[in-house]
Amino acid sequence: MRNFFLLVSFLMLLGPTVLSQVYQVTGKVNSTKGEPIAFANVFLLDSTYTTLVKGTSTDEKGLFHITDIAGGRYYIKASYIENESEPELIELFKDINNFQIRLREEQTLDEVVVVSQPRFEQKIDRLVFTIANSSLADADIWEVLKRTPSVVILQNELTVKGSNNVGVMINDRVVNLPRQDIVNLLSGTSANNVEAIEVITNPPARYSAEGGVLINIKMSKNLVSGYNGALFNRYTQGVFPKHTLGTDHYFKGKKTDFSFNYSFGDSKNLTRITDVANFLPEDAAVTIWTAEQEQTWQQQNHSLSAFFDWEIDTKNTLGISTINSYIPKVRRSDKSETLIDDSNGNLLSSFITVNESERERLNTSLYVDWVHRFKKDGAELSVNSHYTYYDSNQNQDLQTDFLDVNSILTGENDFITTSQQRIVLLSLQTDFSTPWGTSVELQTGARYAGIISKSTISQEGFDRDQPGINPTEAGNFDYDESIYAGYASFDGNWDRWKLKAGLRAEYTETLGDLDIDPETNENNYLELFPSLSLNYSPSKKNAYNLYYYRRINRPRYNSINPFQYFQSNNSVVEGNPDLLPAIRNYIAMGYTFDRSYTLEVFYRNQKNQYRRQVFQDNEANLLRFISTNLVRDISYGADLNINKNITNRWNCYFMLSAYYLENRFIDLDSALPLDNALWTWYVRTSQGLTFLKDRSLTADLDFIYYAPLVRGNSRQDSYNRLSINLRKTIWNKRASISMGVDDIFNQGNLFNTRVFLNQNNSSSFRPENRLFTFGFRYRFGNVGIRGNRKSKRVDERRRI
Repeated sequence: MRNFFLLVSFLMLLGPTVLSQVYQVTGKVNSTKGEPIAFANVFLLDSTYTTLVKGTSTDEKGLFHITDIAGGRYYIKASYIENESEPELIELFKDINNFQIRLREEQTLDEVVVVSQPRFEQKIDRLVFTIANSSLADADIWEVLKRTPSVVILQNELTVKGSNNVGVMINDRVVNLPRQDIVNLLSGTSANNVEAIEVITNPPARYSAEGGVLINIKMSKNLVSGYNGALFNRYTQGVFPKHTLGTDHYFKGKKTDFSFNYSFGDSKNLTRITDVANFLPEDAAVTIWTAEQEQTWQQQNHSLSAFFDWEIDTKNTLGISTINSYIPKVRRSDKSETLIDDSNGNLLSSFITVNESERERLNTSLYVDWVHRFKKDGAELSVNSHYTYYDSNQNQDLQTDFLDVNSILTGENDFITTSQQRIVLLSLQTDFSTPWGTSVELQTGARYAGIISKSTISQEGFDRDQPGINPTEAGNFDYDESIYAGYASFDGNWDRWKLKAGLRAEYTETLGDLDIDPETNENNYLELFPSLSLNYSPSKKNAYNLYYYRRINRPRYNSINPFQYFQSNNSVVEGNPDLLPAIRNYIAMGYTFDRSYTLEVFYRNQKNQYRRQVFQDNEANLLRFISTNLVRDISYGADLNINKNITNRWNCYFMLSAYYLENRFIDLDSALPLDNALWTWYVRTSQGLTFLKDRSLTADLDFIYYAPLVRGNSRQDSYNRLSINLRKTIWNKRASISMGVDDIFNQGNLFNTRVFLNQNNSSSFRPENRLFTFGFRYRFGNVGIRGNRKSKRVDERRRI
């Protein structure tokens, strides 16, 4: 911690604070008849006509006033109810006064939509998926991610192009929560205020090197003064019902922005799992163990977030935010029956296991951000601080009854587990950016992150005569981690060329200490992470791109806990304190025609990628779910993307990816390195349709097919999913209803096999795939304003 305070002192001494040069635009909004329009919305957009910069509303006399604008070229336009003006290009290198804007009449809008963007757009380092005003707007954000191009969700885990090294951001700030907490947060957050989803294939150097691809959820901006709010309700029916109720509130004053979101979720879920293991002991006959497991869990989840931004003066802005998730109780019941047969299929014996558990989880965080703008236009310094407290408590009661071939009780094995994990995260980051000439921006920054994790476990009641059963009766595991980082980046934008390049350095210190083990696990390392994105556009219809990055994926904190957690009498989950961080190199190049057709080839090489793999202990008749490092994980292939507006009411997206995938892993029993490889492919298509004269009915149809692929030491069979969603706006577009069906034909089940050397087992994973959804949302207040909702960039939280 001494190094942390030295870094804080250094950051507080950075940079002078001097007055900045800014400009203003004043003017009037009139109708086509020359009459002033009161309370019209006036918007200022950047020179590319894609980004909202500032906004205001007219007074009773139709006058508007936009201040504190950096010099440059902008588009300005106005809208009022269902009318809008033509956008006009202005050059703002001095104050502009008495600017006249005239509204067009008889112009019907879906809503007060400022920028008309394509449903999909390929940029230099990211793919943009715009969902505003589509049928997905009434879904929750997690459902939107399921339909986002290049994104696939497997067992509630995000993957992009076959990799699970994916970070989630909201408004350019990374949400670092446990996987299940991310699901709860995004499932409880309406997508109505989402403008677009960005899949950032090559994250800039200012972001942590943690992970590979970033998914950025772009929320609507709060542009004009006033208040609005909304109530939303979303009901989902699978085998069991799931329900979310929430409210959003936004307020914008002259100098302040405030947003508040609360949602309550109550859900019950069912997953069926079948595990089949052919145990092959050296000196005994082969036995076949078939376990039919039914997992049900019910939970209530409270999510609360609040964001406050204060423009202190023309050069300083302060932001204070909090994000909280509280799950008072998760009740989980796993019931399984395991049949033990000989090689001819004759029943030898069986056992029944009931695993009852309860968990309570709290995740609370606080952020303080400060931004200072310098005299030089575009130059600014930002300082971001963050604190998170995470507390998870779990009690487990596992009871097993052993039966003979006649179903007569022959024995019992009951045991109890109590565990707790507490994590404290603290980080501080500073970033400085400045323009260099008219086409180049330079950035540099530094960051410190400190992590303290404490885990305890207590287990009793085991039958210790069973081979392979070696639980920790009582143990404490402490894990400390410190990360020191610095970066520099270059962003150039010329007539035909665009270039983003950066270099990030991260020095990491880790220390793991298990009180019942005299040895400690210590690992200190320095890594460099270069990144490059290059785009060349010789004409409006032709563009070439090249990008490369090197990134790191550190183990999640619960994966390094060395304790055993039993799911049944012959199934155990184990952590691994010796896990190493994974290093990933990725390079791709492509060609885009007419902004609609893209062909890209890529190569990925990842060392020490870690996965939870299943190994069978043939002597103990035990299935072990262990977090281990792969020796290597490589893939290379090609992607074809087509994004086309067939008509002004029909948008089509199509993606075909074909690639070679190879995983090299170490067999736990023989310690031999083995390869698991194949050529595979997947296809995805999304159709967005708009109906009715007033365009108030929209539909989205999404289909995905995955061919067989490899995941560590397992092979996964093909699967597919077809989903449809409809949305209708009502009551002058203040309310909307939506409904849909996910995985219409229930083909999203996963089947994995592991057959090599003396391993022969399989798993069938069948969650509630086919879901009916119904949503309702009502907005009140000044519905023309947008929210300032966002989250924060703290990259260690995702590993909790």
